[in-house]
Amino acid sequence: MDENQTKKDMGMVRYTYDMLFSDIQADLTENIDASKSDHKSKREYLSKLIVFEMLLDLAESYKTAGYIDNEKLRNTINIKVDGDEQLSGYMFYVSQNPQFNYSWNYMRQCKTLYKDFLVNSIQFLNNILVDINLLAKKSISDIGIHVIFQDIIDVELIRNKPYVKVRLLWKNFYRLTTIKSEYNIIVKVKDTLLEVCSRNEFSDMENLIDFILIANNKLKEKTGNGIVKKNN
Repeated sequence: MDENQTKKDMGMVRYTYDMLFSDIQADLTENIDASKSDHKSKREYLSKLIVFEMLLDLAESYKTAGYIDNEKLRNTINIKVDGDEQLSGYMFYVSQNPQFNYSWNYMRQCKTLYKDFLVNSIQFLNNILVDINLLAKKSISDIGIHVIFQDIIDVELIRNKPYVKVRLLWKNFYRLTTIKSEYNIIVKVKDTLLEVCSRNEFSDMENLIDFILIANNKLKEKTGNGIVKKNN
């Protein structure tokens, strides 16, 4: 490890769920203020933000090594959801609708799928947080590189601490219901696609970072610049 990288590691600020939520919240507020969205659209964005904050809170609660085991995490979520009195009350309220023939069957099916959604979201977010910290730790100083996870979370590499900035791709918010612990990663520079790969395990992200570094260095040799020219 060279001296510059050692100094950077010593000064690293670990990227946390609080920082991730802060980035996403700030970006959403900025976009809402700048757009001409109507009240209904703004209300929908804020409701989505509440859902995402809930998922982040769960992911942080179950990020320890003891919950890497899928079965233990699933059992924990089963107990949590089954014991949620407000959720049970909501299920009863919705089921008392002629459309469902006053039956709880549909809501019970949804409840099972909801548990799967929570487990998958927790695993997805925990893996992504690991990946974001790997990106932040590496010496990729040129701006303009975006690493996009499952077309949902866009991580931009920046020069200053914490070396990453995260945005949620709100137009793809619906994809949250289909996520798994394994996911696709896209690397882009502005509109130029650099790489597409699958992230099935920890080493996949390390290999992708090596690819980004090599591609960046090759371009520097050819042009004297990084992947993107630095701002004056």
